[in-house]
Amino acid sequence: MKRVVMAAVAAMTLLAATPWLTLAAGYGNSQLLVDTQWLAQHLNDRDLRIIDMRNSPDEYGAGHISGAVHLPVNQARVALKESGFTLPPDYEIEERLGQLGITKDTTVVVYDDQGGLNAARLFFTLEYAGHKKVALLNGGITKWVAEERSLSKTAPQVSKTVYQVHAETQRVAAAGWIVTNLGKSNVALVDARSPAEFRGEDLRAKRGGHIPGAVNIEWTHNLAGDKTFKPAEELLALYSQAGVTKDKTIVSYCQTMHRGAVTYFILRLLGYSDVRGYDRSWSEWGNDLTLPAQW
Repeated sequence: MKRVVMAAVAAMTLLAATPWLTLAAGYGNSQLLVDTQWLAQHLNDRDLRIIDMRNSPDEYGAGHISGAVHLPVNQARVALKESGFTLPPDYEIEERLGQLGITKDTTVVVYDDQGGLNAARLFFTLEYAGHKKVALLNGGITKWVAEERSLSKTAPQVSKTVYQVHAETQRVAAAGWIVTNLGKSNVALVDARSPAEFRGEDLRAKRGGHIPGAVNIEWTHNLAGDKTFKPAEELLALYSQAGVTKDKTIVSYCQTMHRGAVTYFILRLLGYSDVRGYDRSWSEWGNDLTLPAQW
């Protein structure tokens, strides 16, 4: 009995001493996901920055999680004149994160109301920038509101910081890299678009179809009905059965690396180490007739 009590005390001590611990059981990188209870308990943490990425600033103004700042998704990416988006240059990322009061020691928790679409896009940008303490709020503000947790209408005061990007360029796959590695057994491509886009029936570029060899796992398959992410065991089965296994280099993409960013996040959450995002995605590939395509 004494040993049981001592073990319980030790566990409680670990929880108290490890504020970054999350209870996202079963995920290989569980620190990348926090739940509403965890966030509610840590709202006053000094080194916490919560980012609201809903599309409408009016929604943010009407009520947001206390301490959250609003960030439009287009500040986590750059629109290109020819089509699609790309990562911002390093100096823009540094400026943006500095304006948000973020340092390397800041725990960044991101949420939206779309099942992680916008939040995952910022996650992808932050991983490229080398930021280690970043997590998504499981279920976003949708779950927070459903649980009748309190909201604030006050924007926090933010002190500007100096942020330095340490670019992890291996997190990004360019078209040339993909062409070079097409057909290799140790590389898997995951297309997060709809089946109609994948088959070329829903045309959103000069041509439809998909990158040769890619498997189609639509991004919504990662979500449960309440817009939380499915359990780790179910997600691991979904990807591994499609040949997307941890021993491979995985490249995710969609039309603009928006839906593909959710796939990127899920694979990182599951513990996949070598995951890359094709930033330009089908907006580039489908419009470049020199690149191979499959229907």
